[in-house]
Amino acid sequence: MVANYSCECPGEFMGRNCQYKCSGPLGMEGGIISNQQITASSTHRALFGLQKWYPYFARLNKKGLVNAWTAAENDKWPWIQINLQRRMRVTGLITQGAKRIGSPEYVKSYKVAYSDDGKTWRTYKVKGTDEDMMFRGNVDNNTPSANSFTPPIEAQFVRIYPQVCRRHCTLRMELLGCELTGRQRGCSEPLGMKSGHIQDYQITASSIFRTLNMDMFTWEPGKARLDKQGKVNAWTAGHSDQSQWLQVDLLLPTKITGIITQGAKDFGHVQFVGSYKLAFSNDGLRWTIYQDEKQRKDKHLVFSLNLISLCSSHTQQVFQGNFDNDTHRKNVIEPPIYARFVRILPWSWYGRITLRAEFLGCTEED
Repeated sequence: MVANYSCECPGEFMGRNCQYKCSGPLGMEGGIISNQQITASSTHRALFGLQKWYPYFARLNKKGLVNAWTAAENDKWPWIQINLQRRMRVTGLITQGAKRIGSPEYVKSYKVAYSDDGKTWRTYKVKGTDEDMMFRGNVDNNTPSANSFTPPIEAQFVRIYPQVCRRHCTLRMELLGCELTGRQRGCSEPLGMKSGHIQDYQITASSIFRTLNMDMFTWEPGKARLDKQGKVNAWTAGHSDQSQWLQVDLLLPTKITGIITQGAKDFGHVQFVGSYKLAFSNDGLRWTIYQDEKQRKDKHLVFSLNLISLCSSHTQQVFQGNFDNDTHRKNVIEPPIYARFVRILPWSWYGRITLRAEFLGCTEED
């Protein structure tokens, strides 16, 4: 006699035998979740509007004078929302308060809602009932408080609704979970531009700009690292045209699932790439332009190096870039790129073509 049965894994585990732990940080504290993915119902402004407690400050353990999100004082139904940019399995939430003008502020209790499209929302319920789950929050401004979701949430958008707050509703947080496939780390890890794991010799470019024609002010490709500091802290192209490129040799075929870009300042002049295309290759000679999935044809169009800037662009994906010199702009690459070489092809820019970047993904061995 054979019995049919099914077992339910605890919220932070998944897989046929519950072998995959699904409770890794999804990127609020580490920065993989970019500023543009974090929005809120309102923002508190202090000191005559000069001090703004933006939603993208709501990162666990963030430091500084302004280090959290605070809802506006007149916001009667405050919320803060994370767009994960694709459906993910969310198994928990860590919350934290902060001090504002020396006074502890925090969220004592909250509800959670989730959505696949950012329009239709479902409130997380007490299991087996229609009652909204009320989660216990923080008891002071600094100690993290964790809650798990059993069953877990599977959604692209997650929204937190503070219910009871000490003084203002002030929040820092981290989401916990994993890819729907069960990968703990997923495949959206920084590949090494910021950390230096990708070395200078792996980063090349079509041309290089020198401020005042001085070697000490050379904006070389090895400086195109996300959040790089200093007076010369990015790559700047020597020419301002659409034939420019920044190339990274990842040394091995790599799955690339996202890219974060950033501009820079050259002696006070704001410069950034407003939009760009991507090209990829496995030999550094034959290049494929990444295409818009909505217009993707059955076969990729492969262009020679010389024709890369002359080809028709009606199916080529143009990614939205930056709008200032410092804010991170993240784009998800879906479907992913599988390649050893990848190029950023600036398509529009402000000032000179100037870029700092990080690639996200994983090697097939990960």
